[in-house]
Amino acid sequence: MKRHPRSLRRAAGVVLVVGLAVSLLWLLPAGLAYAHASLVRADPAPGSVVAQAPERVRAWFSEPLEAGFSTIQVLDARGRRVDKDDSAVDARQPTSMSVAVQQPLSEGRYTVVWTSLSAVDGHPLRGAYVFSVGEPPSDQPPAAQPGQPPAVQPGPPLVQSPLEPLSRWLVLLGGLTLLGGLGFELLVLRPAFVGRSSSEAARRLGTLLSSRSAKLLWVAWGLFALASVGQLLVQAMVASGLPWSKAIGSPLFSVLRGTKWGDVWQWRMEWLAVAAFVLAIMGRPRPVDQGQEEQPAIAGLYVRVLALVTTAGALFTLSWTSHGAALQHVRAQAVLSDYLHLLAAGFWVGGLFHLALGLPLVLRTLSPAERGAVLSAIVPRFSALAVLSVGTLVITGLYSSWAQVTVLRALDTPYGLTLLVKVGLLVPLLGLAALNLLWVRPRLAREKGAGRWLLRFVIGEAALATLLLLSVGLLASLEPAREVASRRVAAEQPGHTFQRAVEGTTIALEIRPGLVGANRFLIALNDRLGNPIVNATEVSLRLTYLDAEVEPAVLSATNLGGGRYAVEAAQLDIAGAWEAFLTVRRPDAFDARTAVRFEATAAGLPTTRAITPSPDTGKILWVAQLALLGIVFLGTGVVLGGRASRGGTAVMAIGAVAVVVAMALVASRGLGVQRLPANPVPATETSLTQGKALYGQYCLSCHGATGRGDGPQAARLDPNSLDLTAHVPLHSDGELHRFITKGIPGTAMYPWKGAPGTDEVWHVVNYLRTLPASANR
Repeated sequence: MKRHPRSLRRAAGVVLVVGLAVSLLWLLPAGLAYAHASLVRADPAPGSVVAQAPERVRAWFSEPLEAGFSTIQVLDARGRRVDKDDSAVDARQPTSMSVAVQQPLSEGRYTVVWTSLSAVDGHPLRGAYVFSVGEPPSDQPPAAQPGQPPAVQPGPPLVQSPLEPLSRWLVLLGGLTLLGGLGFELLVLRPAFVGRSSSEAARRLGTLLSSRSAKLLWVAWGLFALASVGQLLVQAMVASGLPWSKAIGSPLFSVLRGTKWGDVWQWRMEWLAVAAFVLAIMGRPRPVDQGQEEQPAIAGLYVRVLALVTTAGALFTLSWTSHGAALQHVRAQAVLSDYLHLLAAGFWVGGLFHLALGLPLVLRTLSPAERGAVLSAIVPRFSALAVLSVGTLVITGLYSSWAQVTVLRALDTPYGLTLLVKVGLLVPLLGLAALNLLWVRPRLAREKGAGRWLLRFVIGEAALATLLLLSVGLLASLEPAREVASRRVAAEQPGHTFQRAVEGTTIALEIRPGLVGANRFLIALNDRLGNPIVNATEVSLRLTYLDAEVEPAVLSATNLGGGRYAVEAAQLDIAGAWEAFLTVRRPDAFDARTAVRFEATAAGLPTTRAITPSPDTGKILWVAQLALLGIVFLGTGVVLGGRASRGGTAVMAIGAVAVVVAMALVASRGLGVQRLPANPVPATETSLTQGKALYGQYCLSCHGATGRGDGPQAARLDPNSLDLTAHVPLHSDGELHRFITKGIPGTAMYPWKGAPGTDEVWHVVNYLRTLPASANR
């Protein structure tokens, strides 16, 4: 077959751009968001009793908030507002908002009502909690007792509006049909008819098929655009809490002009406007041959490629505001995976719709011999496209499922069950596709009835695909499975359990219930042989709140006998991150010290962070996904003829680039898992002395003498210096060494170049380990 070097160079250029885009997305900074802006903590904490009325009520959420649609109010027992109506999102910390409280505030119970609108995916949430000033009234619900499980607070509604999954389904149906039609004409119809030595009837059929497909493209464009407008209206309804008749107007324009979701929506419509202009150019008639009447042409490669690119750009806005865009640490990978999933669905499912539309015309207008020749030209090309699309769908779908489900138990959630329904619809869809590929396709050229079986199977595939897209629209509207499962875990397993081995002492710690209020800390001690330690002269606990400067509490444990020690009714007054530093002294062994970090939540306050995708696992899976995609494309390219055909060469080139990019990511990023060295320098007095001197020379000006981030230069930094007393215990020695030598992007922590050598950095690391103890004395 004749080779076209110029075409191959174009294909190689496109593949190279795709590869570079993948690499750039991999290097994008990690996001720190979840899939809804859930309440994480508040001050005063939910369910707490404070001695004095707060000047402001402040709440922290899991995602950045849209300032125009996120509010917080404070109501007294009669439902009257006692705030100053100045609710505002913190400009420097957009995950937080607060409101001032009227003074003086009398004793009693108060309700905080909040509304959050995520700046990531546009999902709104509403909630309320209670705190008390002074002694709680008699009708105040009793505080949770140590060991008592928390009350389960219901999560967000199943969907924000019944219209939301419907609008998402129609958007997908229109967008994928538009993309699939353009891909079908470029990759199937055009190669099958342009330049072929076929009969006049076949050539005219190609023109008619192109014309019919163009009409469906316009229908798909209209559905995509109108459904997007409907989606904007639904977003205005759920954001404002108003019915559609009242959401039209100011609420709608506020969403459009005042939210990031609205910005992305406008970009989608701009892409669609360009796509409409290109479609209009594409539909202009041109003469097939000189002297003949004007007819719509199947040619026009560049115009169709441009239409495909603009449609793909519009579809990217769906991934930009998807659940994947709200993932912690693996946002770029999740968004790109979701986008590849969308593109693959478009080429396959959207192409199916166009194939189902054109097949009756083929069966009706051609003789059996011509029909077999045409179908033998169309079907193998579409089959190759379908194989590539299905392979991409399966591989990227597995990644997205891991990201949104994470653990098997999360399948028992509305999201998980809907995902299983989607898989259940995919199985018969793949079955019909396999029948077309393996049974119908070989018979097209020799059996008259094969074409009708092909039509039946394609119509069945299209119907199943339509239902499958409906399940996808529902999935995109539901809360991710891992978040629902996280709340269940928090309710089923209240409290925290830790185990450490230090200086020959095994320390097991249980914290129950792990809520704001009274908690029981049960400590079990065993020696190297597993025998209970009954002779400890001191078992003490220092509790430090890590999210603000609060005086730590030092508590002594009571010996319960049998190597068990307990601190009863230890108060955790604030929701958030805490550190428990344990000290065990006994006469016949070295003192044992260890620290654990845990999250204290308010009674009934749901947490969505118990189950989160691991960033290291996410990067490993992403590289594996990229490598698998490369293998699928390489294998399909070989089947298509390899280097002996243009199609095989192009497909193999894409596969090769995917494999090379995966290998490059492995080499440059170690699959995202840093192989960190162990600390080779013991923390002797000499090492600590040298580390303290180096800290004073290079670190004190920003982090301060005690590591609290209050050095003389700290006020000039944006973001502020980290509080090392809170962050150092969260990282290994190897990670601290990396932070010092490599720096932290996006902060004033630059790489420590040309200063201390490797051993000296380890001395600094050893000294940093002493900061929490020295700062809290």
